Amino acid sequence: TFVVSCGAINSAALLLRSKCKTHRSGLGNSTNLVGRNYMTHLNSAILAVDLTRRNPTVFQKTMVISDFYFNGGRRYPFPLGSVQLLGKSKAEMLRTVSAMLPHWLANRIAQHSVDWWAISEDLPDEENRVSITPDDKIQIFWKPRNLSAHKALLKTVSRVLKKVGYQAVFVQRMGIGANSHQCGTARFGKDPESSVLDTFCRSHEVPNLYVVDSSFFPASAAVNPALTIAAQALRVADQISSADRVCAGASTNKREVPVP
Repeated sequence: TFVVSCGAINSAALLLRSKCKTHRSGLGNSTNLVGRNYMTHLNSAILAVDLTRRNPTVFQKTMVISDFYFNGGRRYPFPLGSVQLLGKSKAEMLRTVSAMLPHWLANRIAQHSVDWWAISEDLPDEENRVSITPDDKIQIFWKPRNLSAHKALLKTVSRVLKKVGYQAVFVQRMGIGANSHQCGTARFGKDPESSVLDTFCRSHEVPNLYVVDSSFFPASAAVNPALTIAAQALRVADQISSADRVCAGASTNKREVPVP
């Protein structure tokens, strides 16, 4: 039994590179779905500044606001996403964004800022994918989906922050370089024609191959995927362990027992 857990990008790359006579397009890739449906959250950094209040916090990343996760309230009829605190900004960090910013001003802004990270759900699209170039390099094509929800989230959060007293709110959208929370490149499902893995992360085509990381996600949600990955890993481990016990019993009893 082989378990691949390289992360959504590198697990897909490993399968795509593992070509042979039986699997000419890569392991478990006869449907050409390995690497497709690549998703990464729509992310933006938000800096709220109030020069009348100093923020002495050191360990700032302690809170998540999920009020806009399921809906956009009266203004928007669709989910917007979640907002969490970032680690505390420093003058040096701000100056990497704008080298023209004097150090004293960057330091003043950092001392009076509260820093946020806005996350909206990316949606699956087969054209967003991980592939291998002819010279064996990993290539990622990604065009963000669900941008209207993310723009609405940024507008909503900025309005709330100004309402509670922050005089200035700065927003920086993140592109493909901030590809955190990658997922979806070997999505799971019950139909081998539309998924790479079954619901226990086992390859539909290679019965002793499992992919246990964020590759299996059919959708990205708008939260950190770590706990979902851990929960699925425990679930898959139990399944593999049960299958091994069934096989051991079959060997002892000298009779064939089908492995689920």
